[in-house]
Amino acid sequence: MHAGDDDRPAPRASSSTPTPDAGTGLSGEEGVAFPDLADRYRMLVEYTPDAICVHQHGVIVYINPSGLRYLRAQGAEQVIGHPITEFIHAESIGPMLARIGALDDGHGVASEPSEATVVAVDGSTLPMEAVSVRTSWDDRPAFQVILRDLTEHRAAQEALRYQAALVTHVSDAIIGVSPAGLITSWNPAAETVYGRTAAEVVGGDLSSAVGVVCHPAAIIAAGGRIRDTHVCADGAALAVTVSAARMDDGGHVLVCTDQTALRHAEEHFTAVVESLDEGVVVLGHTGRIASANLAAKTILDIQAGLDVSGRAYQLPFRVYGTDYQPLHPDNHPVVRARRTGRPSTAVVGIQRRRDGTRFWLSLTATLLDPGEQASSVVAAFSDITAQHEEGRELAHAATHDHLTGLPNRTFVLARLEEELSRPRSGAVAVLFIDLDHFKTINDSHGHAVGDAVLGSVARRMADALPPGSVVGRIGGDEFVAVVPNGTGVEAGALRARLASPVSVDDRTLTVAASIGLVVVEPGDTRSAQDVLNDADLEMYRSKTLYNQTT
Repeated sequence: MHAGDDDRPAPRASSSTPTPDAGTGLSGEEGVAFPDLADRYRMLVEYTPDAICVHQHGVIVYINPSGLRYLRAQGAEQVIGHPITEFIHAESIGPMLARIGALDDGHGVASEPSEATVVAVDGSTLPMEAVSVRTSWDDRPAFQVILRDLTEHRAAQEALRYQAALVTHVSDAIIGVSPAGLITSWNPAAETVYGRTAAEVVGGDLSSAVGVVCHPAAIIAAGGRIRDTHVCADGAALAVTVSAARMDDGGHVLVCTDQTALRHAEEHFTAVVESLDEGVVVLGHTGRIASANLAAKTILDIQAGLDVSGRAYQLPFRVYGTDYQPLHPDNHPVVRARRTGRPSTAVVGIQRRRDGTRFWLSLTATLLDPGEQASSVVAAFSDITAQHEEGRELAHAATHDHLTGLPNRTFVLARLEEELSRPRSGAVAVLFIDLDHFKTINDSHGHAVGDAVLGSVARRMADALPPGSVVGRIGGDEFVAVVPNGTGVEAGALRARLASPVSVDDRTLTVAASIGLVVVEPGDTRSAQDVLNDADLEMYRSKTLYNQTT
């Protein structure tokens, strides 16, 4: 997996190597100039066998040569500028999200080591161990990620079950222990991790060498791998993962991985997620909330650990769709994600039971482990109430009259076309209404009074027509009503309702209307526009008759 130094791709010219001021905790040593220390640190980053990259807002801004080799990249341009998630297998997202709930904030805090599957440029995968550290890049916050190849580490752990060989070239501490609990071997990495030389510890007690009580048999009984806190020679605590294997002679071999920096970075990452305005919830396959960040708990009024699938527990919020009806469970993004195995996004309405607050969320549900039948689901959501309401207002304004609130010509024609095209056994009555002498009201009393009269007329029309009818204003003092299963008697009822005097600003006004009626029987092939034109013609005939008799 490791290429020779002469095969190492050079980092992108426009990027700079992380320096000691980039959240690493390094400082100038006595007698060593800071620029010299920075040069040493750059050389360490460039030539370390571990992959090191820096990302801001999820986008990679730097990667060292080892990282390029691991990703099988021909050049930095294949990596820099790309989302870091492009190189992480989907199955590795779940464990990360499950751990972020315990992180605290703080510059330079590192996460606990975690295993991840890295996806190379050519699509091949690689098991690695990751440590994330908060740093800075171009004076802006960023994360530095250190990736260690676990291929050799895993092979070494497996080999320890069958032989007592010690791998001296790995970066993990490998310790041989006799049946009596005395150290028989202590590799160079153990010297580095614990700050104690082999000469100091070989022949001594294991617990004394690692700073805490340590029994290999107990580790094997616990599954062969535990997390523990050891103590190095200077008294500093070490967060380690310890794997143990029993040897044929009754002794043991321990593989100890220092995860101190990774644990600190993970704690910091959880703090970052906790500070997000977006809500993040992890739901187990049974419906139990495994974790939820602060935003999710506040928005939805929930707590982690609640079982939201059982009948005994009532959700503290209601969910409804864009039609303002309760959302059917099958249409919920979380259910669709489980059913299809693919991410599912939808706009949902939320009403908190506690205070009745209503808001709209854009919610995306994603399986943590797509290949697992009982995979957990991550639901991430953001508040889009303002955008949703604005969109509804714009849609309403495009199809409704601003003065009366009635549907406009476009809406009425579409509704009429819908009624005419659907299978039906009854007729559809179409009424074209024109107010008589309305201009006189405007001229005599002003447009404000005229507008009030139109509003009153609009309400009377809506009240006079049967349920399911649609009445709209198509311009000026002209209105159209569409009455499904109409018979034509609706015109008389409408005239009678409009004949009642209208009171506006202490004025009592009389409004009359000419109405053109067309009854469209089943089988009639006229289009909506044709029917509307015929109703308009009937209205003019009615108005002519009205003028002749007045």
